[in-house]
Amino acid sequence: METERQASLDPYEDLREKMSIMSMMAPHPDLLSRETITAPGGLTKDQHPILVLPDNFRFTSLTDEELDCLLSYYCRIHTPGEQKRGFVVIVDRRNDTWLQARATLMKLREHFPSRIEMIYCIEPNGIIQKTFGAGFKQVNGYNLPVKFVQKPEELCDGFIPHDQLPPTLGGPLLYDHRIWCEHRVAVEKYEMNTCELDAESTDVMDKMRNTDLPNETDETDELIKEQLVLRNHLKNDVNEGIKRGNALQDCVLQYDSAHPVVNLERIPDRMRNILLIRECMERLSQVEKQFDNFWSEHYPTLLQCQQLRKFEVKFRDLWPTLQDRLKALNLVSEKIGDAVDLVRSDELTDVMDDIEELIPQAKDILAMGKRLTAKRHYADDSIRPKCKELEELISELETKSKTCEEKLQRCRELEDRMSKAEKWCREGMDRLATRWTISPDASAAGIVRDIDQFLSETLIFKLDNPKEFHNQFKVHATPEMNERLPELLRELDEVRQQCISRKVSLGWKNDSDARRSSMAVTTSRPIRTGSR
Repeated sequence: METERQASLDPYEDLREKMSIMSMMAPHPDLLSRETITAPGGLTKDQHPILVLPDNFRFTSLTDEELDCLLSYYCRIHTPGEQKRGFVVIVDRRNDTWLQARATLMKLREHFPSRIEMIYCIEPNGIIQKTFGAGFKQVNGYNLPVKFVQKPEELCDGFIPHDQLPPTLGGPLLYDHRIWCEHRVAVEKYEMNTCELDAESTDVMDKMRNTDLPNETDETDELIKEQLVLRNHLKNDVNEGIKRGNALQDCVLQYDSAHPVVNLERIPDRMRNILLIRECMERLSQVEKQFDNFWSEHYPTLLQCQQLRKFEVKFRDLWPTLQDRLKALNLVSEKIGDAVDLVRSDELTDVMDDIEELIPQAKDILAMGKRLTAKRHYADDSIRPKCKELEELISELETKSKTCEEKLQRCRELEDRMSKAEKWCREGMDRLATRWTISPDASAAGIVRDIDQFLSETLIFKLDNPKEFHNQFKVHATPEMNERLPELLRELDEVRQQCISRKVSLGWKNDSDARRSSMAVTTSRPIRTGSR
């Protein structure tokens, strides 16, 4: 049975079928409960399902619409394979008349919607009815495969096993039509719910699959939230459906309020319901598995989209700032060698501080992009060029900022050395005029030592090597520095010479030492600003 009842490839087709079965009985809510037809669940040896028309005088009282509805319902609740094999119908008319028996057979011929393998008609057993039996048993007049029997025992002719008959026909099958109706309605609702969940799962997957990925971070975050809600809702519905299936199965397995079913073979209608419930539960498990497989591929794509949008936003926000800082760095770098004021100002320092703050941010974005490409991101062809551009810009900023920093440091060092040299010259002239004269408080030897110590201070601003000083100015000096240099060197030489002369006047006689202490700065030439 389970192999015959295959789930449709199109869940909507199965859903429409279940809705059709349930809707056909909607106009006649009490039709099933009349027990006009029963399906106790028995099968012939060739697996033909058995339908029973009980001996209760109700069948021929049905309208054509009710009859069509009822017969279609009983046929369609069986599997397509069972419908194809055909039904065996047992018409019990023991307490009825031959007229009613004939009318029943005629209605079956006109309204039965599926194939009939055989009709067993239990003849009316009244004394008067037996008199008319010969005329009514002309099989050819019914155009149906009919076999007339006088009592239920004759049904077991080798075609219908005895254990496949209900108690009303002398068999052991347990059948309660009221309970059958209750179970049938519950199982049909459960089947309907299963089909709806299957169709809903297909809808959700199609919707997720066909939704365009947003271009903005906020929209992407919102899409992920929405689809997580859909996913969780569907998963909860499926899990609840499986729980309901277990509860319904327990209910069907309960023979009465005190005893569970021990032997389902004696209650085949319940066995059929159990198989249907388990089939639905298996179908729900397949729905969940199919959706989980889809989600395992779809959700990483959503996360990749979210990561991509965050990367793009960070890249888009930082890229103009990096380019602006590079432009500012180039501009300041060109000015470093042109003006002393720039060397003294904080303009370049501010630019360098900005770059120092921006580069770690840029490297974080670059690392983020590389992580995305390492995970085989679907937008790899968009991320890689941005990473390459960012990497090149970071390298250029680091290189140029380092060069500018070194250049600025050298310029500031030279400016500092020149400032110290100018201060030294002013202090030397002041000492020559006021301090280095013989007085009661100052001896000649003390003044000479003071002058020697003062001359040694030139080492602080490293002006004792004119060639080295000239080479540094050639590369790093500004035009203003080059203009100040000749005058500064002349002043340095004059102060030194005056210091030496003062030492001589105080009795210092070491001419060779005097010559060694004098710097040959008079031979230095004015230095022009080197090309940049």
